[in-house]
Amino acid sequence: MVKHITKKKSAAHARQTPTNLSLQKNSFLHRALVLLTGWLVLLVSISFFVATYDSAHVKLTLLQIGSVVLLSLWGCLKITQRQNPFTRRTLLCLAPLLIYMGWMALSFLCFPYKLEAAEEFLRLWMYAGISGLIACEFTREDVQIITRFIVASAWICFGYGALQITNIWLPGVDLLPWHGFFGNRIFSTLANPNFFGAFIVLTSGIIGAEFLRTRKKSLLVLLGMGLLDLVFTESKGAWLAYAGMGVFAALTYAHCVSTAKKHLKKWTLAAIACLVVAAGAAGVYSVKRFQSVSFRTYTWLAALEMVKDSPLLGTGPGSFKIVYPAYRRPQIFYIENAHNNETAHAENEYLEQTATGGVIGLGLFLWLMSFLLIGAWKNMRRTSEPVTQYALLGYSAALTGLLLHSVVDISVHFASSGLLLAVFIGVLMALMLNNPPAENIEQKTPKYPHLLWVFRALTWLAVLSLVMYASATFYYVLRNIAVKTAGEWILFGLALVSFASVVLGIAYTYARIAKQTTRISVCALLLVSLLPCLFFWRIFLANHYYSLGVALVQMGQPRSSLGAFSDAIKLNPFLSEYRQYRANVFAMTLDPAKRFVPSLGDDDKPRTDFERAQDDFNFVLAHNPNHALLHHNLGQMYYALGMRQLGQAQTAPAQAILYQQLSKENLRQAKKYLEESLQLDPVNANTYVLLVQIALAEHDLEGAQTWVDRYYKGPDGVYEEEFLRKNRENPQMQILQAHIDRLRATFL
Repeated sequence: MVKHITKKKSAAHARQTPTNLSLQKNSFLHRALVLLTGWLVLLVSISFFVATYDSAHVKLTLLQIGSVVLLSLWGCLKITQRQNPFTRRTLLCLAPLLIYMGWMALSFLCFPYKLEAAEEFLRLWMYAGISGLIACEFTREDVQIITRFIVASAWICFGYGALQITNIWLPGVDLLPWHGFFGNRIFSTLANPNFFGAFIVLTSGIIGAEFLRTRKKSLLVLLGMGLLDLVFTESKGAWLAYAGMGVFAALTYAHCVSTAKKHLKKWTLAAIACLVVAAGAAGVYSVKRFQSVSFRTYTWLAALEMVKDSPLLGTGPGSFKIVYPAYRRPQIFYIENAHNNETAHAENEYLEQTATGGVIGLGLFLWLMSFLLIGAWKNMRRTSEPVTQYALLGYSAALTGLLLHSVVDISVHFASSGLLLAVFIGVLMALMLNNPPAENIEQKTPKYPHLLWVFRALTWLAVLSLVMYASATFYYVLRNIAVKTAGEWILFGLALVSFASVVLGIAYTYARIAKQTTRISVCALLLVSLLPCLFFWRIFLANHYYSLGVALVQMGQPRSSLGAFSDAIKLNPFLSEYRQYRANVFAMTLDPAKRFVPSLGDDDKPRTDFERAQDDFNFVLAHNPNHALLHHNLGQMYYALGMRQLGQAQTAPAQAILYQQLSKENLRQAKKYLEESLQLDPVNANTYVLLVQIALAEHDLEGAQTWVDRYYKGPDGVYEEEFLRKNRENPQMQILQAHIDRLRATFL
């Protein structure tokens, strides 16, 4: 009897082992895709790191590395299953997205300054990849897991937002170092109040739908907390978007969910009341902070000029920040009260879509959004399954809120909102496709088992090496952070825990897949994917060195900052901003000695600081010719060199003629770049001051007076008295005018 049972078990085990092994392999890969997507949404939403100049750069790094990992695992899953994810059925659903991406790629290829636009263009493809992955692979149950991650993100962000509100009346409750950065406007972990407002809008639609489905009171508390946070963001566009999303959700719920149809009038009236209250609040704060309204108006006018000049093809995705300065209205400089800030986006997503993708690009974008919303509406009415119905309601409402907020906001171009948009697109497509659970395919014995083990070992070794490199470099980053307060210690601990969790989680996933797979191609794909992960990690490190260099300059140690800027350029040679900062420092020091210093960017010959600055400035100018401050800095450098040579002509009589000639040429170059700067920024008083001083150095009193008069008159097209008064009352120009008057009296 015992013998018989043993044989039966053995036979069953022999029949089931391959299938169970296949199930384990396929289920782990699929489960990893879902969970890593959820963790990516959570981490990008809540991460905030203060060891980089752009403290939100960690969000971008997580997005970049996370996208590479997710798309690589998707490839591994399809190789394991021996399936093509792009069937006729999925391609029909993905068609609007694919056609839109194809047009944007064409527009990008026609843009001449690709280097500066490449990062944003690449990010666009990452978003499209994540949308495609979710659309093709995620089931209804997977969508529920993503929803839980979004709700968890909201708990953390809304909770910290409530703590920031408390800190207004009980200072010291918020221990983190950035509290009060925007006054009484809260921003949680989303970098600024407008981005936090967008996050509240995007997540509240999903939370509301989950409450309607589950009736959990905790979700109602979470909704209330988000609404309270929204008030304290003082984000007018977010209030209107929240109300508009509420109207859409209420009407959709009343028309598409059978249990709510009897309350159609009540839901409609409640939605309209919500919209009226939000519009009134937005109007009040628009009056209180009319500057933001003016800023957007002038930006939109300039963006419309861009559209007129390239109406069909546009200028290419990622190009707005490069092209826009040539169209920017001078009023923007008065409003911002700064000249080192470059507007990177149009403050209106539809205008930017038109400016960068042309009218055709805008049409394709609207087609994609309409396809998603109409498809969600139809499927809600068609299905009676509650989970699918409420998920469609929540995600379509969230997408509507994002589209409404994008009329006056740019958050969709940043990682936190951009990733959520990609997830919304993918989830709505997945729910429309109603993907069945993945089929499990029996794994065959590998053809070349010894070679497979070689690739497994290489994968494990590469993963271990990358973990060690990332850990060592991250330790160096943390070592340079001054940790003094309790809040800084909290951040320090959170950074360590988050970094270790992310790195070890990815390493474990890669190692397990390499161990389970019977295909060499899977290991090869994992190995290849580590290269872009390393590349994006080095970009993160470059941003740290850049921030270190900026800090040293601010501390009055410009010479010490050069090494940090050079390290940033080595790690990320594609971002011209690093070269511009280094060039500014060279222009500040202007060491005339010729030396060969590789750490300062010298490749094959000794150079002076002037030559180093000239090379860096020319690199930036070649890739970003409309950068007003760049032209100003070039003019300032030539002016400083020309004035130094003018002084040398007086102290070295034997070489006076040579120095005078060199000074004359450099001052001429300075005047050329400064005048080019005024074409892009006719407001910068420092540019006029330098031009006046050049004219005085050339003994041209009339020329100096002309520049003073031009500044007092104000830029063409500026008629607002509040702006022109700033010119007339500028103390620098008043001092120069008095000096010109004294010189004129002396000569007369």
